[in-house]
Amino acid sequence: MADFATLFTLILVALTFVIVGMCFIVYIMIIGEREKRMKAEGISPPDQALDEECPHHFGYLSGFPLNQPIPEECFGCVNAIECMNQQRQVAEAEAIGSTEPQ
Repeated sequence: MADFATLFTLILVALTFVIVGMCFIVYIMIIGEREKRMKAEGISPPDQALDEECPHHFGYLSGFPLNQPIPEECFGCVNAIECMNQQRQVAEAEAIGSTEPQ
């Protein structure tokens, strides 16, 4: 016969799986409701909003002062990292180009 500690542990594990499963179902329902609401209101999903034209030039963040807050529109940009590293990438490309044999 199994001891009570093992039985209690199995019951706790089973309840944990049930609770996690219920939380997952609620999460999926919330996501579905949000998508329905966005369609009804005519709001584009976040991934489509990222394809919009940048209000700044490419490389804007590479010359941005460090003591200034980053502009809010740059937080959702998929090219923000490349924009920050644009000056370094140009310098590296020039260094590679100057070291190639002619």
